[in-house]
Amino acid sequence: MKKIVIAAMLAITATAFAGEVSVSALRDYNTKTDGFRVGTEVAGISLTGTHLNKQYNRYAVGKDFSVTKVGPVEIAAGVAGVYQDSNHGKSGYGLSAGANATYALNKTVDAVIGVERFVGQARIKSFDGNIATVGLTAKF
Repeated sequence: MKKIVIAAMLAITATAFAGEVSVSALRDYNTKTDGFRVGTEVAGISLTGTHLNKQYNRYAVGKDFSVTKVGPVEIAAGVAGVYQDSNHGKSGYGLSAGANATYALNKTVDAVIGVERFVGQARIKSFDGNIATVGLTAKF
């Protein structure tokens, strides 16, 4: 619970310096568990914190790249370096790669869906797998 409070405080603090904040629900298909993600973008770099109930917390630094626009939907791909703090005592580093689709609901709020693949060090290899997300991004 302490980690959730700290993550929330960091997210609130980051909003003072960020141009956007996102909140997403997610599903980890490897562990078959649901969780949530809070993120922001600072100077073109995305910073995210992911909490998966009773499994892990992941902190990622990465970059998204616009791929194309299909009508009102923006398609992007991204990569990130990840640190995973597991609740089972095994922590380590990994990489994630994914894609997302963004649809502008209005000038300040976007709906975002995405998929990503996580690959970690040998000690956290049991957490390798796919994640699906759905959420909202608010721009300031």
